[in-house]
Order: sequence, then structure tokens, then C-alpha cells
Amino acid sequence: MSLRSLVLFALIVGASMPAAAQFWESTDGPPASVTCLITDAQGYVYAGTPFSAVYRTTDLGSTWERKDKGIDDGISDFKAINQLALGKDDVLFAAVNGLGILRSTDHGDNWTKLDIGITISPTARLSVSTKLLPFSTQVFVGYDAGASSLFLRFSEDGGDSFIEIPKSNLPGAMSSIFETFLSPNSDKMFILVSYNKGLYRSSNRGTSWTRIDSDPQSGESNDNFLTMRAAPNGHLYIGRNALAGSAKSENAVVLRSTDDGEKWEYKLDGWDNRDVTNNKVTGIAFGKNNEVWAITQLSSGVFYSSNGGDNWISRNEGLPGGGSGNGVTVTKDGHIFAAPTGEAVHRHLSTSSVGESIPSVVRTASVSPNPARDVVHVRFTLASDAVVMVELFSSDGASVAAPYHQLLTAGEHQLMFPTSDLASGVYAWTVRSGGAAQSGVLSIVR
Repeated sequence: MSLRSLVLFALIVGASMPAAAQFWESTDGPPASVTCLITDAQGYVYAGTPFSAVYRTTDLGSTWERKDKGIDDGISDFKAINQLALGKDDVLFAAVNGLGILRSTDHGDNWTKLDIGITISPTARLSVSTKLLPFSTQVFVGYDAGASSLFLRFSEDGGDSFIEIPKSNLPGAMSSIFETFLSPNSDKMFILVSYNKGLYRSSNRGTSWTRIDSDPQSGESNDNFLTMRAAPNGHLYIGRNALAGSAKSENAVVLRSTDDGEKWEYKLDGWDNRDVTNNKVTGIAFGKNNEVWAITQLSSGVFYSSNGGDNWISRNEGLPGGGSGNGVTVTKDGHIFAAPTGEAVHRHLSTSSVGESIPSVVRTASVSPNPARDVVHVRFTLASDAVVMVELFSSDGASVAAPYHQLLTAGEHQLMFPTSDLASGVYAWTVRSGGAAQSGVLSIVR
């Protein structure tokens, strides 16, 4: 039998684990809603809240201490901690809405407001990004008090002094600076603009800005990007809002760039996202061995990747509210903390790779008849509900059939695929779940 082509049946499955397998456990606090999470080189975990306070745990969540000295302005108890960022030598920076950028040099015990050269409006939203250098910390600040009051500030000396970063050719209708970001790989600055206004990059400190989210092939330019982080290997990751009209993906999803933001990939494999409308990726964090964590605002919850985002599985077992939340972080020892919406922070204390505790959702997989002529049946058993996508590729990797994509329940399933258009030859099929694979050989005979 001649080998005229090689076709890959990729059955891509991303699923939550059975409810009985508890992954997360609740900590004892903090006694407030959480807006963001961060960890430092000591392994301390810090939780920002909407109520003028940061909470700190030094014992992996067994106890939480309120740290509001310098944040509590004596006027309002409702200053939201919008973001926390880490500087050199575990210096902390907090973007506090309606108050400003604050810095702590003693692990959060005391906070000092920095002079960024802007009179802070009580309704202002602030964002902060840091870049650690050998002898200092760069700080990039976004200030948003409405479409007519948008400013950017930058510090080379850890916040002691700031200069203005011009908006130059940014659109005048830019309606919200949602987040700022400094690349760890270069001098590039990024601005994530809310209300579907785009993602902008500057390599000359604001002299000019380039919009980089428009796809020239699909014409897509209305994605909503909401959080940006860098992995230890320098790869950049963006959390995206779900837009029903998106040409790329109707779901909230993570994007990755391996070339410092020049090109971006939508990392969709296994992204089981059932709450499409206005869902948001609210946090991204990185563990050991290329592990990535992401959390969404709605009940799609927490997702985990063991290979830099190439494949994902849902990790909500034990999280309240379906896992929806506002932050995720991983300590230096690989302990994971997540902040479910309106609930206590949850943790997973890990002494081994998280991937080792993930059994495959696909219990069995087979194809028949084999050899086949005009039709082939793919049979498989799922241990839990899973999003299933079946794709057909030619030997050069091109798609040759419309992919099958469907949420299926736990149990046995059978899919039928016509093969009458395939030439005689040997074909390969592969069943994948979160990076693990089952595969075999299929013959087509005419």
C-alpha cells in the first residue's frame, strides 16, 4: 500500500476534573473581597482589596494581617487596590484608585504615596508596571480619570522621581488606560486600552505608538485586552476579554508572544470557556517548568497549562462559584493561590509538579473499521465533561476539513467522519487531553 498522505486526527480535549477530586482548599482570609494577588521572593502573599487595605500572609494563608498604614487616608474606606507590583529587593508598589501610587520597603508594613506629578481625582483609576534592573526598578504608571484625563508617567529610580510619557499619536478617543506594561526583554512599553480600543506599543518612550492588535488577514481589531504578564523565560502573555463578534475566538483566552510582542498566538487548546459574554481573564501567573495559570472573572474559573500555554485544562475543583475570580499567583516554592470572587483566598500547596496530579480525561480511544473505505468511527470515553475538537490535517499541517468542536458530557461517545475523499494510504489519529496523547494508525483502502 503506497503512502500518499499522512493525516492527523487531533481530538483536542480540555476539561474540568471530577468534582470529587479536590485540588483547592480555603485559607483563613482575608476578611474582605480580593482585587489582586502577588507574591515576593520570601514567599509572602499579598492580597489587595477594595477597602483601602492590603492583606499579607507569611504562613501560606493560615493567617492574614491587614496592612493599611499609609493607604488609609482617613477620608474614605473604599480606596480599591487596583494592582500590586514587585520591585527590586521585594519593594512593593500599589496602584490605589483615587489615591495614587504607593510604595512599601518593609513588606507592606508601611506605605508611602509617591509624587507622580498628577493631582489625583477621587474617581481616578491607576495602573502600575515594574521592571527590575540590576541596581534599580523602573516604574510605568497609567492614570485614568475619564477620556479627557489620561496620563502616563515613568520612573527610572524606583519611584523617587517621574517623567511624563507622551501619548503622541495615540487616538484622541482613547477612552480608558486599563493597564500599563514594561517588557523585561527590551525598552518596549505597552498600553492596554479598554473599551475595545486596542493594544499599543512604543519603543521610544512614547514619541510614537503603534497599534499591534489588528489582524491584517481577519481584519479583527476589537479585542479587549485586560492584563499582561511576562514569564520567567521572557515570553509575554495577555489576558483577553470575550467578545462575541471576535474573528479569532468568542471566548476569553490567553495570548502568547515568544518574540517580545512582535507576533501573538491565541492559545485555545483545551480552553473550556462556557461563559462567553463579557468574560475576562483577570489574572495570569507562572509556576515552575513552564507552568502557566490564568483566572477568569465569570464561572469559567481557573485554567492551568504545563507547557507554556500550548494546552490547557480547567482547575476549579474545590473553588466556590465555579472558580470565578480576580487574581492568581505562584510562590517561589510552587504554592498556588487564587482569589475567588467575594470569597476567601484559596490555595494549593504543592510539593511536586502540578501536572503529576492531572489524570487524563480521555480514558479510552479507538477508531474503526480499520482498514476503512468511506467512513471511520472515532470512539472514546470521557472521565468528565469536556470540550472536544476534532481536526483533520494534511501531511504539511494544513487543515483539510472543518473541525468538530463541542462540549460533551462524561461517558462514552462516538463520532463519524467521512473518508471518501481521502486517497488510499496510511493515516494517523491522535487523541489529546491537556498535552497527554493516545494515538494509532488508520489505513484507507479504495
